[in-house]
This record gives sequence, structure tokens and C-alpha cells, in this order.
Amino acid sequence: MLSRIIRFLKNKFYFRLIIDTNPVFSGSKKIIKNKLNYKFYEKENLCRSILFNFNKSDKKYNFLDLGGRDGKLYYLLSVEKNFIVNKNYTQDKLNFYRLYKYFAIDLKGYSKNNILSGDICSLNFTKKFKSFQNKFDVIYSNNVFEHLKKPWVAAYNISKLLKKGGICITIVPFSQRYHESPVDCFRYTHKGLEYLFSNFMKFEIIAQGYDISGRRNNWNGDGHVNDYVPIDNFGAWRETWFTVFIFKKKSLIRN
Repeated sequence: MLSRIIRFLKNKFYFRLIIDTNPVFSGSKKIIKNKLNYKFYEKENLCRSILFNFNKSDKKYNFLDLGGRDGKLYYLLSVEKNFIVNKNYTQDKLNFYRLYKYFAIDLKGYSKNNILSGDICSLNFTKKFKSFQNKFDVIYSNNVFEHLKKPWVAAYNISKLLKKGGICITIVPFSQRYHESPVDCFRYTHKGLEYLFSNFMKFEIIAQGYDISGRRNNWNGDGHVNDYVPIDNFGAWRETWFTVFIFKKKSLIRN
């Protein structure tokens, strides 16, 4: 008799867990909307929309890609909703290079003149790249800040590199599995990024919130960058949120 009761409770509890994993809201959408001080976005589509409408001049703007690797701008140009192919890739690529002069900074060295080797977390960064100070109309980073050992130094350096009136686009995990590239240090909320940059700049917020397109995707690593997640009855990693924080610089507040 006792074994039957235990089986019944186990089955009931397991069923309850399955139900609770459904992405449902408690309360009305109106109430939730009124309580939130942030929004939900599709991050790549949002970035492309902002960038293609930001440059209204006849000259090319200077664009800096932090952690740019090979300079192909995979996230910005190639995809939407994380892993869906951008059907407008060819036209978007043409639009981007018509409007922007591309530069990148990466820890690794690449054999391209516009991709430089450097550590954005170095206190000597602006001394090493003096010509980059107050140079960039756009500074963009996507899945970079979680790997920075000293993000407060990176924010300071960005404040020096970004022109007044320039925009900074930062996309970084709020919730994602551990992954070393080469290290994995931090996760961020939308307010955390705001406070991080507000130490060095006054700015106007353009967009602030989250992309939850991959929230219920069953994402697991392959172990190559220490990113494997043990698989249980619900799969592997299933709660991925990306924080989106985009602002326009008004002025520096300290040297």
C-alpha cells in the first residue's frame, strides 16, 4: 500500500513539474506591462533598425566592434532570433558597409588592417590606441561583456572612444550556460549595465531590456569551451535571456 502511495505522489509531482515549465504569465498582460521598467526585443533586428537609421549623413561613420574576431559581424548581419538565418543578409550587408567604416578590437591578432589586437580591459588601452579616442560613432559588443575580467575598465575605455552623440550597443547574457571564451566571468541585468556605464558618461537610453527568443530552446554545449550542461528529463539548458542596453552619449562625467 505504501509503495502505491509513493508511486502516486511521484507521478503527480512529475506531472506538476511539466506544467510549471510552460512559459505562462500570472495576471493580465496589462498589469505586467505597467510594472515593468524594461522592454522585450529581438536584438539583432533592433540593432539593424537602429544602425540603418542612425547615419543620415553622406559620409561613413566609424564603427567599432568589440570582440570582433574575424570581422564578419555574424550576429549583427547573419541571424535573427539567435539561430534563424537573416533572409535580408545580402542587402543588410550592403547597407552596413555603405554607412559605416568598420574597425574591430580583439584579444587575438588577425591579419586585417581594420582588426586590431588589444585588451579593452587594460588601463593602458587608450594610451596604446591614442588615435581611437573620441573617434567612434558606434561601439558595438554582442556576447562580449560576460567574458571581460574587468568590465568597469572596459566601460571607462568605451567612454573615451565614443564620440559625443555616438551610440553604444551592448548585448550580453542575463541567463546562459557557462562557456569559456577564453573565460566566463559575469551575467548582467538591464540596470546593472546602466549603472556600469553611468560611472563614466551621461547618456540618453535608446533601448533597455531583454531578448527571450531562446528562452525555451534546448541549448547545450559540446564541452570544447567547458560549456557542457548535464541533461535531465527536461533536456539541457533551457533558460536563455540576453540583456539589451543601447544608449547615446551626451558627455563624460570624469576623466
